[in-house]
Amino acid sequence: MGQIKVYFKKFGAARIIRIVLAVFLGIAFYYNHETLFLFAGIILTLQSVFNISCPGGSCNTSYSKQDKPVIKTDKYNTKK
Repeated sequence: MGQIKVYFKKFGAARIIRIVLAVFLGIAFYYNHETLFLFAGIILTLQSVFNISCPGGSCNTSYSKQDKPVIKTDKYNTKK
C-alpha cells in the first residue's frame, strides 16, 4: 500500500487532469456507446499511468534566456 501512495504522490497537475478526463470519457462511453469516447479514454489513461505525453518530448515548452532566437528580424522603418 505504501508503494501506491508514493506512486500517486508523483502525479502532477497534468497527469491528474488526464486521468479525470479519462474517467469522464469512460462514463460517456458507457452511456452513449460511442467508440470515440472509448479510444480517447484509453489513450488518456495510458498517458496518465505511464506519464507519456508528446513523442520525444516535442511539446516541451521550457525556454531559457540563453536560447537564441531561430529567426532574426530587423525593425522596418518607413521613409517619409
